[in-house]
Amino acid sequence: MDTLEADTNLSTDARHVIQMDGIKKVFYTDEIETHALAGVHLHVEDGDFLSIAGPSGCGKSTLLSIMGLLDTPTEGKYLLNNEPVEDLTANQRAKIRNREVGFIFQSFNLIGDLSVYENVELPLVYRGMPTKERKQRVHDALEKVQMAHRLKHLPSQLSGGQQQRVAVARALAGSPRILLADEPTGNLDSKNGERVMELLKQLHEEGATICMVTHDERHNEYASRVIHLFDGKVVKEVSNSGSS
Repeated sequence: MDTLEADTNLSTDARHVIQMDGIKKVFYTDEIETHALAGVHLHVEDGDFLSIAGPSGCGKSTLLSIMGLLDTPTEGKYLLNNEPVEDLTANQRAKIRNREVGFIFQSFNLIGDLSVYENVELPLVYRGMPTKERKQRVHDALEKVQMAHRLKHLPSQLSGGQQQRVAVARALAGSPRILLADEPTGNLDSKNGERVMELLKQLHEEGATICMVTHDERHNEYASRVIHLFDGKVVKEVSNSGSS
């Protein structure tokens, strides 16, 4: 496969949420080098819905982790909201994640002994947000995903689909600039998976910027752009009109 031509000019542009130039990621274990990403060039504009597709082991989740500052590249340049992030400290990265990035994981990552309300509220507590504002944001987020009637329930009292909707509410409550979804339907049956995808579609139509990793090719149809990874490189990009 031929990789796409690189656009190596990173420039300040208010429309750009993410800009990546030559991002590489190498994992070292027992003197073995694993090249997860091999020079990714990518931009995401405000209001995009980007789907990241490709076979298992091609680097999809690694790329998403770097986007969300959960991991750092071995080489390359990365601008998040027009600010370079490669040299940030762990505390600086944590603050940016808390305020500017919302995460939706395959395994939901809800805390079992906290209620639905408390799970959604927790990132806002870490932010130091006043109680009144926290309460309003939590209720608004749960209303959006139609889970306000379950706010006192524990995760164990919810179905998988309901837990994922709570996880979406938790991501939304902080009003992030970008939502990162890593296999958001991976642990759901097809019916609940479609419900979650319809919710993401609705959020995108309301202006959310979304980057999603999915193994289900059907879900690429919800995205405005699809990039295909192979051996850690972007080998194809397709718009929602089907042109590449």
